[in-house]
Amino acid sequence: MSLNATNSNLPPYSEKTPQSAPSSQTTDNSNRIAGTVYTCSIRDFQVDYLTIVRESATSYSIALTVDPTPLYRIELVSSSTKVGDIQIFLASDSTLPAIAAARLSANPKSKSEPSATICTSSPHLPDALWRPLARVGGMFAVDDYQSAIPIVTVPGRKAAPHQFSWRVGSLSEPFYQLLWDGPLPLVPSAMFMNDQRGSEYVFATLARKTSPEGGDNLVQIRRGAGLEFELSVILELFVILHLKNEQLI
Repeated sequence: MSLNATNSNLPPYSEKTPQSAPSSQTTDNSNRIAGTVYTCSIRDFQVDYLTIVRESATSYSIALTVDPTPLYRIELVSSSTKVGDIQIFLASDSTLPAIAAARLSANPKSKSEPSATICTSSPHLPDALWRPLARVGGMFAVDDYQSAIPIVTVPGRKAAPHQFSWRVGSLSEPFYQLLWDGPLPLVPSAMFMNDQRGSEYVFATLARKTSPEGGDNLVQIRRGAGLEFELSVILELFVILHLKNEQLI
C-alpha cells in the first residue's frame, strides 16, 4: 500500500485557531457614549505633514511626507481667461476644473481693497463664494495678513468662517505661521490673552526650503479642520509669497 493511498483514508486536515481575546478597543467602547464612533477634532492638536515640490516655474505638487504620490497640483496662471491667478487641481485627473483658486488684486498696495480673494469650492461657477485676504499693519511686521477661513470646529458640523492671522515677518523667517484669532472653541474669553498665544493657536506652519541643495518645503497643518480650511491655507501661502515677491524653490 502506497503512502498516498494511506493518506486518502484520513479525514481532511483542519487547524483550529484559538479565539482571539477581546481587544481593548471593544472593552473601551462599552465605557463611551460614542461607542465605536471615533472622530478627529482641532482640539486634539494632531497635525498632518505635507510637502510642496516645485515641478516648473509655474507648477507645484502637494503630497504627504509619508507618501510621495502627488495629491494636488498648484498652477500659477497668467491667461486672461483664467478662473484665478493661483489654482489647485486634483493630481489624479487633469480633465477636472480647479477645485480652489485665488485671485490677486490689481492694486496690491491699495488699503481699501483686499490683497486677494479666495474660493475653496467650485471657483469656476458664476455664483462661487470668494473671501478676502487683507493685509493689515502689524507691530514689527508680524501679523501682516488676515482672513476669515472656513473651519470645522466641532466634528460633524459644517465649516464656518473664523478669523486667522498670518505671521510672516522677518522675525519668523523661514517660517510662515497661521494663528487662530481670539479664544479657542469652548474657552472663556476671560481666560484668553492675545499676547500669550501658545502653539495650540498655531493651525498651520510653512517651513520654506532655503537652498536648492536640500530640504523640503514642509507644511504642518492642523488635522480635523476640514478640506476648505486646508485648501485656504495653501492658497493664502502662495498669495503671500507672491505679494512678498518670493517663490518656493
